[in-house]
Amino acid sequence: MNWQRVLEHNRTALLGLLTVMLSMLPESGKIARVAKRRVIALLLPSEACLRRLIVIVMRNMAVPAVKPRVAPGSSIPCGQSDDERVPAFGLFDPRRLVGNEGKRRKGRGPNIGFFDEWEPQGRKPVATDADELDSTNLHRRIAAMQRALDDLPGQARRLMQGIARRKLTGNRKVRVMRPGRPPGHREKGQREIDRMLADLNYLALWVLEEPPPDWVVADGA
Repeated sequence: MNWQRVLEHNRTALLGLLTVMLSMLPESGKIARVAKRRVIALLLPSEACLRRLIVIVMRNMAVPAVKPRVAPGSSIPCGQSDDERVPAFGLFDPRRLVGNEGKRRKGRGPNIGFFDEWEPQGRKPVATDADELDSTNLHRRIAAMQRALDDLPGQARRLMQGIARRKLTGNRKVRVMRPGRPPGHREKGQREIDRMLADLNYLALWVLEEPPPDWVVADGA
């Protein structure tokens, strides 16, 4: 297997998806709820693909020596957050919500805040697909993907350091990929991103849990 070709092909495909998602975002900074769902439907599996691509990049890297972090002796001054700063790409899959966690309560509650009120409170407006939502977070997540794609080896080293540091501190959450289906994966999806995610997930699991034989590891074989 030519691993370099795998990396180049999937990196090019993800860069194309970033262009598509950026074209779906309006310049006004506001996006309709229904349009945001369409962007998220591409963004979630694209982020999952990138995480697995980073895992493949780190397959031949040596485990870094990590020292435990020391708390600063003095307090760190708090400043204003810079919204223009590109955030670091999240290298670990978000955990899956189980049970009743994260579920919203169905129906409307009482619209009376106090028992001695003479008039009921106004009801909150019902969410619709036409609602205008802030698109800043989407822009930031796409920018984080762009920066990670521009430096895959650096992201792979960062991932290895993160795993080593978690093991050093006794953090049990060292798995890059969560068990089960990846984020944004559609079980019977027919989109190109669905097939790409399935392939990359298989290869990344192969690298992490079952190291392939020498003839597979060698680039250009």
